Amino acid sequence: MTENIKLHTDQRVTTMTIARPEKRNAITQDMYAAMADALEDYARSDAVRAFVITGAEDYFTSGNDLQDFAKGTRSDGVPPVIRFLTAISTCPKPLIAAVNGPAIGVGVTMLLHCDLIIAADTATFSTPFVQLGLVPEAASSLLLPATVGMAVANDMLLANRVLDAAEALRFGLVSRVAPSSGCATEVASLAAGLANT
Repeated sequence: MTENIKLHTDQRVTTMTIARPEKRNAITQDMYAAMADALEDYARSDAVRAFVITGAEDYFTSGNDLQDFAKGTRSDGVPPVIRFLTAISTCPKPLIAAVNGPAIGVGVTMLLHCDLIIAADTATFSTPFVQLGLVPEAASSLLLPATVGMAVANDMLLANRVLDAAEALRFGLVSRVAPSSGCATEVASLAAGLANT
């Protein structure tokens, strides 16, 4: 387990924190492996009934660590990012995203596989794939238009339109917006309610 992925379980709820604040919570291959392990464990667990994904400090995640990915895969098996995307897209139990700050790239596309997304009022949502010469991952070219509409999805995916939290709520990308000071409390209450029903 990488030190950059923190897990805490309490009252049948596991919270997974992407914790690399010095790099704006950019995700490495080792971090994807740890995230996949956590989601796979959650899917099998009878004791845990809700799972929260959030970021450390004032970022959700700035997306993939491109320098780390440029080094190539360090696994002979399924690449960690594919394991993570498979685990999040097939998870049979509730997934809650607590978007505590900017969500960039995979920080947005992973949300399309979560059941509930609570955004802090300071959160923003950006998908700069074209600018980076990358193809949108996680079926987002299908799921984002289905979620926010074709016009807004094209604006985000092709022109890198950045949505603020209020726009994300209006377009249906997030479930709720909470004040940044109270976002964690609202998510904890929501997760506890799901886990104990």
